Amino acid sequence: MRYVSSRVPPGDVEDVLQLAALRAIERAGDLRDPALVLRWLYRVHANVAIDLSRKNASERRLREAMAVEDEPVESRDKPVCGCSVALARQLGSNYASILDLVDISGKSLNQAAEALNISVNNATVRLHRARAALKKRLQEHCGVTSPSSCNDCKCAYEGCCES
Repeated sequence: MRYVSSRVPPGDVEDVLQLAALRAIERAGDLRDPALVLRWLYRVHANVAIDLSRKNASERRLREAMAVEDEPVESRDKPVCGCSVALARQLGSNYASILDLVDISGKSLNQAAEALNISVNNATVRLHRARAALKKRLQEHCGVTSPSSCNDCKCAYEGCCES
């Protein structure tokens, strides 16, 4: 028991012991040299602990992926800078497509990831980078840092962007 408890979290000790006992009973015929039974049992317990650890890690990653909260679409109560949509579409196709799906069309990250045939984690990273790139483009072109800052957009005064 000390061997297992030193290698797995306290909540998994009983599971490892039970699974290892079952596996040892099922595979007792595999033991060729009865003098090595103790070494064999240590190996069975170690393998079960590794298997359980991998299973728990896989389940944790799945839970994390499922728990990714869809980022809310920006409030449309404020006017949106007309050139922000045009600038977003000028970004690379990867960035333009995720911005179009999430920020313009209002789809969730899960829906956008599915439409683009990418993982939700990849969609999250891509959306973050796309928004950063759009913010930089807006700052350079319009002098604003947010698509909802239309009132401060110099394009309205200069007439460079027809919305």
